Amino acid sequence: MKKILIAFIMLLSLTLVACDTKHTGDTALISNVEISSKRFEADLTILASYKSELEMYELIHSAINLVYDDYKDDFGTQTYTLYFTVYKKGESEALGVITYKVNDSNDNPGLTYIGNNLS
Repeated sequence: MKKILIAFIMLLSLTLVACDTKHTGDTALISNVEISSKRFEADLTILASYKSELEMYELIHSAINLVYDDYKDDFGTQTYTLYFTVYKKGESEALGVITYKVNDSNDNPGLTYIGNNLS
């Protein structure tokens, strides 16, 4: 029983350490997550290489869908606006911000793309 309790505590501590930064596979890293007043903000760093703007958008949208799945229970049925500041791996200057809405209306629950200013 003691070993099980120690293993559980170790597992819980590893989970708590990893709460601020999430890897979405090998494609992106989500960090600096802040949720307040129906607003979700996070940094999204693209880890995978891409050859075209279309590939970049596919990587970003895929990562954001995984983040949405992770936070779906936190959002519940409330409307949230999601802001992701996007970075390329190894660069400190942001590519821009991409915005989504969660549960925009009763007719449109889930994740809805709003727009971006990515360069």
